[in-house]
Amino acid sequence: MRSQHEPQVFSAVIKYSQMEGEFLAEMSNNYLITQTSLNDITWENLQIPETLIHGMRIRGFPRLQKQTYDNWLSLNHQPSLLTPSIANPQVTMISLEKFDKLANKSGYQWSILYTFSRPGFSEDFSQALIQITAYCPAGPPQYGSLLYLARTGGELWEVKSSYGLYNQ
Repeated sequence: MRSQHEPQVFSAVIKYSQMEGEFLAEMSNNYLITQTSLNDITWENLQIPETLIHGMRIRGFPRLQKQTYDNWLSLNHQPSLLTPSIANPQVTMISLEKFDKLANKSGYQWSILYTFSRPGFSEDFSQALIQITAYCPAGPPQYGSLLYLARTGGELWEVKSSYGLYNQ
């Protein structure tokens, strides 16, 4: 059942992120899972309601089910090939080797290079959690975010909220 929802989630994220014409790594990104302690990105911390801190509006995912978060963590301990789940002609899937080469080529300095984690799903496939990162060799935008998606009816998915991991 998961295999029918993954392509729809990826498509919703591509549309939400306005990635047309950009590059997407064909391997999933597990950096957050394997290279950080996840101390600040616990399920409990992601569930904060909307709050204002120093004039900045911070929104968590108050409806995020624990099972969705746990599923996202368990799926992303090892990178996996995303190509079978992403058949979107608006982005160019590239290998990690090409990703590294493009990041250092002057002709691509204004391109944005994206990575995705695999989405974690709730038990009833009504919500999903996915990580997206963007890197521009010439400078900003460089960011990482967790996206919370919900099924809006039938097989359509919509990004409902994002949680910024970093922005440089």
